[in-house]
Amino acid sequence: MTNTTARRAERRRARRSRWILGIGTSTLIGAAVTVLAITRGGSSADTAATRTGETNSMGMPIIATPGAGSGVAEVDGVTATPSLWALGRVPLNVAVQPNWKLANTGIQAVTLGTPHIQINEGCCPGALTYTGPTTLQPGQSTELTFELSMHPGMDGAHDMTLHVPVEYADGTSLTLVLAVTGNFRD
Repeated sequence: MTNTTARRAERRRARRSRWILGIGTSTLIGAAVTVLAITRGGSSADTAATRTGETNSMGMPIIATPGAGSGVAEVDGVTATPSLWALGRVPLNVAVQPNWKLANTGIQAVTLGTPHIQINEGCCPGALTYTGPTTLQPGQSTELTFELSMHPGMDGAHDMTLHVPVEYADGTSLTLVLAVTGNFRD
């Protein structure tokens, strides 16, 4: 074997080694990304979501509520802000908790009743919870929280209307109407 032939053979081995090393490195990086996604608790689609560090009762991570709230709903001296939570795209296997501030802007005490959920599209509404008092004197407020968490098979568009009964001290009652929409998918 001449010097020229030996050098060519050595260059071929070196190129082959670099190519094999490149494949090995790519495979290793891909495996590391997969392990990271699994250990963080989900797919790559939900790793971009801002996690709160909390989990819900089903063990799903709770993320900051995506999308935006808009509008103000009002019935005779009681307001709710926002009137609509448009969540936009929400990853699967996480929980979101849109909330509304309900305020008594009237002149008499009101009692907020148990909200009723009307499903217009989608499925599986979570529990509605008041985080403060349900009897509000003039000037007082409370919050209403609604947890939503969907897993594969529950994906797609969701549209729900929340009916919040408002009972006044004089015995009359009205209903405050709120809404939440979202597209749950990975």
